[in-house]
Amino acid sequence: MFTGTPAQLCSLEAAGAQYAGQIAALLARIESLGLGEVVPANSRIVGPGFEIRRVDDRWAVRV
Repeated sequence: MFTGTPAQLCSLEAAGAQYAGQIAALLARIESLGLGEVVPANSRIVGPGFEIRRVDDRWAVRV
């Protein structure tokens, strides 16, 4: 749980939003390869030939 100041929280949320934007751009690039869609499915992100999912305390890619 976060225990910092409101200003720190705001800064970290802004950084998180920037990272999310980068992830969205990467997913769009994967789709632009023309192999199929990238879609959310049951707490996973599934694309053509891969699956991204949470494993314990990290994100993992299964090919």
